[in-house]
Order: sequence, then C-alpha cells, then structure tokens
Amino acid sequence: MPDRVRDELLAIATKLFDEGKVDYFLGYKKGTVKFKTTPLIARSREDLPGLWVEDFFASNLSLYLKEIKSRVAILVKGCDSRSLISLLKEGQIRREDLYIVGLPCPGQIDPGRVADAAGCEREELEEITRRDGEILVRVGSQEKTVPKNQTFLDKCLDCQHPQPLIFDYLLPGDYAAPVQELTRSKDELRQKQAPERWAFWAEQFQRCIRCYACRNVCPACFCPRCIVEENMPQWVSALPTAGDNFVFHLMRLMHVAGTCVSCGECERVCPMEIPLMKLQDKMADDLRELFDFVAGVDLDKPLPFRTYRQEDPNDFIK
Repeated sequence: MPDRVRDELLAIATKLFDEGKVDYFLGYKKGTVKFKTTPLIARSREDLPGLWVEDFFASNLSLYLKEIKSRVAILVKGCDSRSLISLLKEGQIRREDLYIVGLPCPGQIDPGRVADAAGCEREELEEITRRDGEILVRVGSQEKTVPKNQTFLDKCLDCQHPQPLIFDYLLPGDYAAPVQELTRSKDELRQKQAPERWAFWAEQFQRCIRCYACRNVCPACFCPRCIVEENMPQWVSALPTAGDNFVFHLMRLMHVAGTCVSCGECERVCPMEIPLMKLQDKMADDLRELFDFVAGVDLDKPLPFRTYRQEDPNDFIK
C-alpha cells in the first residue's frame, strides 16, 4: 500500500484520538510470522505507529465489536463492511458508537496457494509482492510470477463489493474488484446426487475436531451462550463424534442464515481445512433465489426470516 495511504490513515486515527471522538481504533499490525498480520486494538495515539496495512490483512475486524462496547473507529474492507451492516441490523452494535474508515483492498493473498502455485513449501517462500496484475514470488535465488487467480482467497475471486458499503471516511485507492474477469469455479458438488453429497460431508465432518475456531472467528455468531455449551439439557455432545459434528455445523449454518456475508473467515482459520464455504455459499445462493436477499448490502431491507410476504415460497409446509 502506498505510503501516502498509510500516512493519511495515521493522520485520521490520530485526529480521532486528539479530538476525543473514539476510545479505541481497530486496525492491523505486522504479525510475528511472515505474510501475516494481527489485529491491533489501539487505546491511544501512542499505539498507532504499530498500524500496518501494507498487505495480508484478511482478518474481519468487525468480530471484535461484539466485545468492545465503547466508541470505536474501525478499519474495514468491502467484505468487512457487510458484516458491520449485518451486526447493525441485528442490534448488536450501534452506529453512533462507530467511526468507519474504508480501506482499499487489492484482494487477499493466500500464502498456502502461492506456495502450491510456485511448487514449493510455504516455509520456503521468502517474498511475495504484487506486480502488474500478477504475484511475484521469490524462493531462494529464484523468482516466479503466478496469476493472481491462483493465489487469492476464493472470496476475492468474485468480489462484488470491493468498496466498503458503509463508511465515514474512505481512504484513497483502487476500489476495482481484484479479479474482474476471473471468478471461482462452480461447485461441482451441487451437481451430484444426494448420497454422494452426504458421503462428502460425512467424510469432512468426520475430520472436525470441534475446536470451534469457525464459530469463534465468525462475526455473525453472537449468542451469549452457544447451544453446544449447554448441558441442561445437553443438545450436542462435547465429543467430536460424527453425528454431533453434523449437528453443530448444520445448526450453526441455520443460525447465521441471513447474517453471514461469506467473509470466509470460518474456512480460513479451520485447522482441518474443511471447505465450510461450500455450505455458506449454498445458503447465500438459496437466500438470493428464494427471498431476493443478499446479506450485508442493505441496512434497511428486512431480514428474510423475520418477515413474511404472500409471494414467499411455501412448499416446505405442504
């Protein structure tokens, strides 16, 4: 990211603290691991020099607004802004407590995919840079270029909202969708028969260790106490058995229907690499088809399961 953008960001954040308009500033700082950033919760202007927005800022910072009940300035990409809209619609946060700074996002690079495309191990990657629409990779003394559609997170391949949909200040930058002519491949699983789909998910959920990373990183999961933690009565066993894993994942899918914005954080943090976005994307497509609803794009449009229209499909109750 150009220095002028970072300078402008620092100036805005400093001004907000100096004028007493915010108590916290949510942004990113450089991680301790290569090609990683970590969330930065600045409590004063003295914390701001740690702000890092050069690259690899995949984390959805709106997650932390569920815990920070105060006046907060937050840095958001286009997809993150949709999470803000969903949280506002659900009454989880208040607009008057937020100062939203829009961040230009050129698409998020997945180092694991970069390594696969470059034919090396992730630990061998020494440098990843952008150049003229391609990704330049350095491994040892060799440099390789790979197309960005082979290195971006899936959500970036068909990004429809690169510019934040809600903001108070918009940082300068290129807000064109990162991959305009390339979209993710169609999900072939949907074309298969029910027994094949069942077998696929049975295999995937068998690997789930129920670490709850997918739930904990999800901005749309905000129940004060998750049903999997209830023990009077105990609806779901604490053990990662195949049946209870099915219950957990499908129940969570239903809970976030209408508020999940397909930010992809659940799949990105899963240690077992379960393709959870196959479920989330199918749910999003069904909501679009059945209710003409896309989560996180319209602050005023009613949530689909809280309203009823005469023309809504009713086949499920016959």
